[in-house]
Amino acid sequence: MEPMPSFDAVILAGGVNSGELKRYAPYENEALIVIGSYPMIYYVYRALRDTPAVRRVVISGPQESLRELFKHEKGVLFAPPGRDAVESFSNALEVLQREGATEQVLVVPADIPFITPEAISDFLARCQEVEADFHYAIVPRAVNDSRFPGVKRTYVSIREGVFTGGNLFVLRASSVAGCLDMARKIVAHRKNPLALARLFGLGLAWRYVAGTLSIADVEKRFAEVMRIRGRAVVSPYAEVGVDVDKPSDLQLAESLLGKVQNPPEQAGR
Repeated sequence: MEPMPSFDAVILAGGVNSGELKRYAPYENEALIVIGSYPMIYYVYRALRDTPAVRRVVISGPQESLRELFKHEKGVLFAPPGRDAVESFSNALEVLQREGATEQVLVVPADIPFITPEAISDFLARCQEVEADFHYAIVPRAVNDSRFPGVKRTYVSIREGVFTGGNLFVLRASSVAGCLDMARKIVAHRKNPLALARLFGLGLAWRYVAGTLSIADVEKRFAEVMRIRGRAVVSPYAEVGVDVDKPSDLQLAESLLGKVQNPPEQAGR
């Protein structure tokens, strides 16, 4: 077996805290919502920091607040937030490329405080089993229901089973520049399975409605539309599929996440 390559990682932390969640957590930026004793982004960063295959971390978000939060961490890079997740990623990739980015880049949002080094390592290992320009995690509903019973997620029924989208992505840095516009549309419709299917053509939408859509169908059409090879990666870790974007999620996070070891002011590597 070939050794695991190194990955640079991007945390997307530009999300503005708005809507119902802000009534319960009045922070301007979602990444800075405090859960337990620490901002939500710190749990995500800590998991990446403790993942052996992750080399460097760049955070795209409100730089002044983030620099203060991570001032005692070594080697953290920062990029300005974009108007959307795709632009934030593009800004972070520019920073990494100036530093000499790894061939494959791991991308995670800042709102997955349950994520663990084990879940990340497992996903990265599975990505190495299938050659692709873009790897996207999906999680079986049974896995989520077992670990987080009652948590509401958007699920898609396809031929292989019922899945929710995960929050881990691996991209080949040299392959993504030409498909950012389409990526914006995908991100905008990520919680609407039928709208996503329509983006890729009526044939895909019909198969989804008819219940005959398969992972292979989506991957094939993805390659035709995006001009890059995409692969879905099934993760057995529910922590990959549950984020904090509504009050009930925040309640769950506060009930499960206590104090962590090595708080930001002490956690320098």
